[in-house]
Amino acid sequence: MAAKTSAESDTAAAPPARGESLRIKTLVERVAEATGVPKKELRPVVEAVLTQLGEALERGEELNLPGLGRTKVAKTAERNGAAHLTLKLKRHPRRTHKDEEKEPLAEDGEED
Repeated sequence: MAAKTSAESDTAAAPPARGESLRIKTLVERVAEATGVPKKELRPVVEAVLTQLGEALERGEELNLPGLGRTKVAKTAERNGAAHLTLKLKRHPRRTHKDEEKEPLAEDGEED
């Protein structure tokens, strides 16, 4: 494995610049790449999921979704006829299979 240059390691670890937005087109492309499902099939599914998430938040429901985290509405306001929701998001560290190593059920030579 080749060592990363300082420019590569800086960009790989750097968070996105403030103000960048994830658009639906990019989200669909990323999900398609991760799952192998064609973008044409994914777009309506992704849109439906986002609609359901938005409606749940508008109803004041707390979301607890692996990969996203736990989020709830911290405050709401009505401005110019639109609901403005301020969300509180708590993310947990991403678990890997190494993190979830389980103790064996029995040691070698050990019986019930």
